[in-house]
Amino acid sequence: MENTCNYEECKLFELLGGNPEQCPNYQESWWQPDGNGQPVLVKDCSPRRTLLMIQSLYARLEGVQKVQEQQRNENVWVQVVAEVLGKNSGIDLEAFVQRRKELQIAELITAKG
Repeated sequence: MENTCNYEECKLFELLGGNPEQCPNYQESWWQPDGNGQPVLVKDCSPRRTLLMIQSLYARLEGVQKVQEQQRNENVWVQVVAEVLGKNSGIDLEAFVQRRKELQIAELITAKG
């Protein structure tokens, strides 16, 4: 993690007399990389750090969404295969799934009771 406060280019820094502690956006925090190692003092400009964090979270959210869509597509294929197998073997798949749900609910009730 690197500093996001850039004194040389900040107009607000100049207006406030060149003292970072007077800036309402200035923030210092300690960062420890990967849970081990030496802590590092990070000097941040809050609006810049916020934008960087939003970009990072957005990228992670896109990754999660992609994986979720892949799982959904795989689930559809599993359902199709199960339905075909059920028809070919003469099993009423809907009745089987319904009975399994009933048994799971009964197990939950007895576990809590």
